[in-house]
Amino acid sequence: MAAQANKFLHGSTGTLTLLTTLNLLNYLDRYLLAGIVAPLQQSLGATQTEIGLLTSAFLIVYMIAAPLFGLAARRASRPHLLAAGIFIWSAATLASGFVHTLLQLLLLRALVGIGEAAYSTLGPALLAAHFKPERRASALSIFCAAIPIGTALSYIASGMLSQHWGWRSVFIAGGVPGLLLAFLCLRLREPLPNADEQASTDHVPIGQRAVALRTVFGSADFRSATIGLTAFTFAFGALAVWMPHYLTTVRGWSAVDASASFGIIIVAAGLLGTLGGGVAARALGGGSRACLLLCSLCMLAATPLTAAALYCTDTVLVLTVLFLAATFAFATQGPVNALVVNAVPADLRAFAVGANVLAIHALGDVPSPVIVGRLADSSWGWEWAMALIPAAMLLSAIAWLPIWRRP
Repeated sequence: MAAQANKFLHGSTGTLTLLTTLNLLNYLDRYLLAGIVAPLQQSLGATQTEIGLLTSAFLIVYMIAAPLFGLAARRASRPHLLAAGIFIWSAATLASGFVHTLLQLLLLRALVGIGEAAYSTLGPALLAAHFKPERRASALSIFCAAIPIGTALSYIASGMLSQHWGWRSVFIAGGVPGLLLAFLCLRLREPLPNADEQASTDHVPIGQRAVALRTVFGSADFRSATIGLTAFTFAFGALAVWMPHYLTTVRGWSAVDASASFGIIIVAAGLLGTLGGGVAARALGGGSRACLLLCSLCMLAATPLTAAALYCTDTVLVLTVLFLAATFAFATQGPVNALVVNAVPADLRAFAVGANVLAIHALGDVPSPVIVGRLADSSWGWEWAMALIPAAMLLSAIAWLPIWRRP
């Protein structure tokens, strides 16, 4: 039995299955706080600003740690680093169920950021090593399909567990599965180089960080993928935070209808779009130019649909165009992540993913909710402030045009 399990985990299908399961758990853990804000405030006496700091602490540590794990992956075993990261985030989540002060919870959420940075950086790089270039977009699409599912499960599970067993049970239940799965990651193998990796002759010597930076940021594919993904993350970071509130405040929906409708759309569109994007990329051959063109066309379609969702008044029409917009937008996620890992030599993939993570969050979903919120509070008002979202989506479509790629 153990031999069969090892054989499964050593193969590409087993690796994809385990890493996708962990990605679901990753996003489930990431949004646990959102479902227990009220009981946390009552128990720990926290203000809304202090609750917001818990998310900020996670994101800041996550952004900084991601490229560092990318560099560490060039010296150490990726499966071992992966297992360590999963163990750290899961242990920190489990321990969060036993805190008594806000400071303790703040420190533990920062540790979660370290663990998730290891996973988010090394997971895609390890998958890339298991799949040939033409299959990477579809494999990463399956991997990314866990994101909306994990996010939705987080809202559902945290609310149900908190209601029946208190907010501490949410963290305990969220931490235990990761501790168990971390040991399975130790059984993953460091794969032999693919043909494209063996053919690569421009590996960067360990320790030459300046050369590594020039190699990564000197790639036109990496720059296009990262700029476009930053604009995408800016748009969806603001949309995720403000769309339910916008529908309630400006369009007159009930808070329950707005949140439930938006959540269902994101899950359904996220799953359909992400998997569909992977299938389309593979049908187009999975090459860089094809992936860029697919991503650009999808975002060109998503931009006016998002604008229609913001400015239409008919409820059915809003839900329809929002679903279509989200489906087209999520279809970019597998192909664009494949672009990131394909853009650089094999030994720099984890570092490239880490640098990409730092850029898209630092310039994307960290500032965008604040910018849109401030503009809404100003003379701009909500309708003009929300116009930044389709504008950012259009920027991503332009950044992903294949014309920026050198032949």
